[in-house]
Amino acid sequence: MAITYNVYRNDEKVATGLTEKVYTDENLTPETTYTYHITAENEHGESGASNQIEVTTDAAYVPPADPEGLASSGNTDTTVDLGWN
Repeated sequence: MAITYNVYRNDEKVATGLTEKVYTDENLTPETTYTYHITAENEHGESGASNQIEVTTDAAYVPPADPEGLASSGNTDTTVDLGWN
């Protein structure tokens, strides 16, 4: 009587036959809310759904703005002083 698990995202089955009680859903859209529930399954059929949760992905990584105004404020024979905005 082996039990496996199914993962549903937004009521669509996205993973089946899981034997571990963990799952990583990948390639999602940043800043988007998804709903999830889990079912168990064995040779007699599929269980009812677990509780449903909502999870929102983080914002996409945005690098900082390019530094501007790079200038030298002085130099010697062995140093350079730099400054920027």
